[in-house]
Amino acid sequence: MAAEEKNIRSVEQDDFTEWEDASDQPLADEALEKALAAERALKLASELEQDENPRDYTQELEDEEEEAAPTSEKRLKRQIQAEALARMEDAARTETDFRYILGEWDRLDRNRERRERDHENLRGDVPLEYMAVPDPKVIPLWMNLPKFRQLSRGDFLDIIFSCPYEMHELTANRFISDLIRNLSDDHKEVLYYLSLRQYSTAKVAAIRGQTDRNIRKLRTTIHKNLQRKMYKHLCEKLESGGSLTLRERWFMEEFGALQKTQGKGAVIRRENRTKPRKKKAALDGSKNGE
Repeated sequence: MAAEEKNIRSVEQDDFTEWEDASDQPLADEALEKALAAERALKLASELEQDENPRDYTQELEDEEEEAAPTSEKRLKRQIQAEALARMEDAARTETDFRYILGEWDRLDRNRERRERDHENLRGDVPLEYMAVPDPKVIPLWMNLPKFRQLSRGDFLDIIFSCPYEMHELTANRFISDLIRNLSDDHKEVLYYLSLRQYSTAKVAAIRGQTDRNIRKLRTTIHKNLQRKMYKHLCEKLESGGSLTLRERWFMEEFGALQKTQGKGAVIRRENRTKPRKKKAALDGSKNGE
């Protein structure tokens, strides 16, 4: 009897331990599976959102990178000045305040125009046919000229105003346009053929029935009057607080130096690109010395 009770007690204990182990283990596994399932669901939802809205996701990344990127001191200074000007505009009440704000905007515009002029590309000595093909095989050379290109794209203004009496319309500068418009017809004709058409003085003299010397003298007179008026205009522009281009600065320096030495007869003469010819006496002397 004692042996049977001992076996029954051992069996009851073994069943109880097995029941405890079996009841605890499934609960832990179920909680772990739920957590993993929730994590997979969140990951899948984020991937689907990135696939549906890739731009928003990339924009968020760019914004985060931009916030993390360092900003230069110059950019920070400009942002601070712009914010200060905006606050002044909101707080302005009197005429003095508005005048001060207008002066600040004018100063910013002058700085912007100065930066643009400093970086503008001047053509210099590059010919107008710089984009033409040097040795064309199919398209002839005359079809590469600027006039034909303008005709092809429907730009007729330069061709319509290519005339001695309408050439003042070829410039957008009001002062230069008025300066050329007020010239006499003879001066307009000589200036047009010499400056725009690049004719020689001998050819212009043949067209007008004059001598080469008269055309050269007339060209000097035209240049003298135009340069004197241009120098006066640029001086007034500087006095009023305006800025000059690189070419205008060069003209001011050259003409100002000539005016100090030559007075009213100062004129920047056309550059002579032909090499000076040797004098006959020097040649004869070198031959006799040989």
